[in-house]
Amino acid sequence: MIETIKKTFSKFLKIKEEKLRGKMLIIFILAYFVIVSFFMLKNGMWLSPDQFIIVGFVLALLVAQPILFLRDWTPFILLFLSYEYLRGLAPKLGMSVHIYPMIHADKFLFLGTLPTVDLQKLLYVPGQLHFYDYIFTVLYMMHFILPLVFAFFLWIKRRKDYKRFVIALLALSYAGFLTYMLFPAMPPWMASDQGIIPQVYNTFGTTMSTFVKSSHLPSVYKFMNPNPVAAMPSLHAAYPTLVFLFLLEIYGRKAWAFIIYPIAVWVAIVYTGNHYVIDAIFGILYAYVAFYGVNYFYKRRAEKVLVTETA
Repeated sequence: MIETIKKTFSKFLKIKEEKLRGKMLIIFILAYFVIVSFFMLKNGMWLSPDQFIIVGFVLALLVAQPILFLRDWTPFILLFLSYEYLRGLAPKLGMSVHIYPMIHADKFLFLGTLPTVDLQKLLYVPGQLHFYDYIFTVLYMMHFILPLVFAFFLWIKRRKDYKRFVIALLALSYAGFLTYMLFPAMPPWMASDQGIIPQVYNTFGTTMSTFVKSSHLPSVYKFMNPNPVAAMPSLHAAYPTLVFLFLLEIYGRKAWAFIIYPIAVWVAIVYTGNHYVIDAIFGILYAYVAFYGVNYFYKRRAEKVLVTETA
């Protein structure tokens, strides 16, 4: 009897220790990214997505279980970087760039006006940057960091949810890539440069130039060509939406506090002239399809396993 109590108590302590270790690990990783981001911005630098991944990858190996981490993360990292590389190939396929469908859609939704133009008229002062210009720029730059940090959080706390999230994120990314190939879409700033729509300032580029230089760390991104006509759908709108849907599923009503972040990103991508509102709407829809599609796949797979076990 005493031995049973001792074993139960030891098991309880082990579980509590693992939970505490997981919490401390999450706090450590989040604090790392916050501190590094602060000092890099202060010193006029910023990491490219692959540099953030590599630095975070090495850090995680030092504090997590190396073999398990490599097994779970290596396929995801390789596929994610492959998507980034392929994204630059879309403009070379020779597909005609779509310009007017997004303009007409936004004008239809907003009674003949373009929200990007209206927001900049309301908030942007040429030659003078405000605090919200910096906030919108940082939100735009967090595009890759948020899903990676959230994936790491799930990997520590909810391993099964981590796998679902990674599959949904990759499905969402590659669905966006296929759309960019078949439907290249011009962003507002480019349409403005060509005189198709009224003046849209490159607030993102202007703000970036005041405090950001590329780091001197090795990067494969210099070999990747960005896709300037990848506006539809907006994955900048899709990624935080996907994170929100997973948080909502896991934490219920408590997760609604996070909705402030996706909304701020949606406003940022329109204000900076990188996307039309219709781009954001389709990005949000893509996130919903990826989320529910992966959940449906897991549900069907579980049903098949259950049928097999009971047969």
